[in-house]
Amino acid sequence: MAKPTIGARRHGMKSITERLQTNAVDVSRPMRASWKGYLRLGDLMMPVRLYSATRSISPRFVQLHAEDHEPIRRVTLCSRDGEQLTEGDIVRAVEYAGVYVEIDDDELERNSPLERDIVIRQITEPGDIDSIYYDNPYYVIPDAGGELAYAIVRRAFEKTRKNAVATFLFYGRERLALISCQDGMIHLHTLRFHEEIVPKNEVPIPALPQPSPSQIAVASQLLERYAMPFHASDYRDQQADVLNEFIERKAKGLPPKKLARISSSATPENEVMAKMRQMLGEDPRALRS
Repeated sequence: MAKPTIGARRHGMKSITERLQTNAVDVSRPMRASWKGYLRLGDLMMPVRLYSATRSISPRFVQLHAEDHEPIRRVTLCSRDGEQLTEGDIVRAVEYAGVYVEIDDDELERNSPLERDIVIRQITEPGDIDSIYYDNPYYVIPDAGGELAYAIVRRAFEKTRKNAVATFLFYGRERLALISCQDGMIHLHTLRFHEEIVPKNEVPIPALPQPSPSQIAVASQLLERYAMPFHASDYRDQQADVLNEFIERKAKGLPPKKLARISSSATPENEVMAKMRQMLGEDPRALRS
């Protein structure tokens, strides 16, 4: 069997294990904070750091030159004279009324109506915020000098089971955030502003038929029967697992495993209720298989 074509780096060929480890997060290295500043509750201020609560587990693809299998390098060119630019040659601007208005980081911060701090604006109840507003999660960790205030506020969130809504500047943007306490740690979840949500009336929704009470009853029984507690550890990114295994097998010159594929097609309307009644007699765990 012919070996697959794999580009080698100039400093030598890496094993597939090393390549996949390169694509993954190195958990042996200290995490870098995404943000540092103060968490403010009224006049109470505590220094904190934000750490991302998520990481990518999928292989990181790179682009190679098909002829020699070496990584490509993208360059930044001036559109007028074709000059190759470095980072120091580039400034940020916004197009306004046909001209470019240059704005640097200091100007953005000086002209922001907000302070950089995470400022708690209101206390709210869990469940008050629709999931459509949720964006990215972060861990809030006390910085030097903020341990006592952090510990007190953390326990208060735990005792009252309250959440908080806050605003802050994050990478030059004003962000809305939800603050909560879970598993003994304060969490911050960035939120989307109301204006960022697409109104439902802008989405093309077809006219729907009116189900009968008996049809709704069967579907409701189905949901009740299949309901079970959610445990995130029950699920894995199967696409990443299969892709990593495929990459390893291809690098070793082995054929890919055959995968069972299910062809999808719409259930005919005259079979919908029969399918639902059939599922009522099946094992609810079958949904996970």
